[in-house]
Amino acid sequence: MTRRTALNAREAVSASTQATGQRGAAWSASKPDPRPLRTLAVFHLAEASGPAYSLRPRLEAVAAQGGSLEVLAPGEGSLARLYGDLGPVRALAYETLTVPRTPREAARGLTRFVRDVRLFRGELRRAQPDLVVLVTTLLPAAVLAARLEHLPTIVYVGEIFDKGHVGGGLRALGGNTVARLSEALTDRLVCCSRTVAKQFHRPGRAVAIYPGISPSYADGDGASFRARHGLGDAGPVVAVVGNLSPGRGQDSAVRALAHVLERLPSARLLIAGLPHPRAVDEAFAAEVRRLARELGVERSVVFTGAVERVADLYAASDLVVNPARFNEPFGRVAPEALMAGRAVVASAVGAVPEVLRDGRDALLVPPDDPRALGEAIVRLVEDAGLRDRLVAEGRRRVQTEFAEEAGVEAFERVVAEVLAERAGSPSPDHSRAPARRPRD
Repeated sequence: MTRRTALNAREAVSASTQATGQRGAAWSASKPDPRPLRTLAVFHLAEASGPAYSLRPRLEAVAAQGGSLEVLAPGEGSLARLYGDLGPVRALAYETLTVPRTPREAARGLTRFVRDVRLFRGELRRAQPDLVVLVTTLLPAAVLAARLEHLPTIVYVGEIFDKGHVGGGLRALGGNTVARLSEALTDRLVCCSRTVAKQFHRPGRAVAIYPGISPSYADGDGASFRARHGLGDAGPVVAVVGNLSPGRGQDSAVRALAHVLERLPSARLLIAGLPHPRAVDEAFAAEVRRLARELGVERSVVFTGAVERVADLYAASDLVVNPARFNEPFGRVAPEALMAGRAVVASAVGAVPEVLRDGRDALLVPPDDPRALGEAIVRLVEDAGLRDRLVAEGRRRVQTEFAEEAGVEAFERVVAEVLAERAGSPSPDHSRAPARRPRD
């Protein structure tokens, strides 16, 4: 993987195959049309990322019942390795929506939008799918193209439009426009949390289905990871996992380490991940390294780069922290770590307080507060009873509320409902728990 630290393709394939299970008869019975279902999934990143891993078992389940899956990606990348066994992955030249900073950029964006609408309409006519799944709201050209081609469309929403750490009237206007366009032109919005779902107002359009967390995160080889990265018996080892970017807040973790070392001089900080190949993130990654040198903690920081098996990293760590300063739409690293038996400290931003109950599943701290982050780390290291209690309660919650099987079944129900509505037949009667609707 070149951008995001995550389970490798083999682990994800194994986990999603287990989650798909034996539901062929039930799925076939719920479909209004017995024809094999042709599904086209359109991704916004060529590299495998959180939404790609979350959707893998769900798209596999939909395609497994005698249907087919085709994937579109904006270039070559690790997404092809993750999905290649399910069907063809086509690399095309399209771009996600960005906020223009100048009138010239706005004009270029409009030209690109018109071009991409044509491109997507051509692909939809070629593939002739029965269902389109868009893996972001930030491809409005694909949303419009699917609407113009009269195709059933589900959008997976993994974004909070108000980023929190960056603002501006233009960004707010753009986010509101994307939200209203998405709910007006699509059949369903499958959101990764209730916090995300609350951004949409049209009744019945948005449903919240939590990402599934595989038990395989508990199967890591910590000893090998420690040996590869020269950790030996160092400890406590604190890990930060994710792309290096200002929003992810790795600089806050480095500043927190300076406070931790005052009490725990043998502590180590693992920073796992790489920056996206864009100037702002690459500059931030360089700044994090410079900050470690400036604070005199560089010998206690290990930059691992991309990690092929994140389960190994969890097994090698004592704690996992999420120092994000942007509004997290879900924050799957924390539930992964809890599944692996590792205590968590996280910033209370976005959906994090929904996913993690402060003092029950994890310790939550204010964003951009390195001292509070450091104190929480020291507290968990020194209080084994608290640490064990948080891990036990948090892991139980992950196993029940974020179970992979439940997420797959909820997604299948949404697909069946959309197809039934488009066919003009009553929605299937599902006796099991429904997908969550956003609530206040």
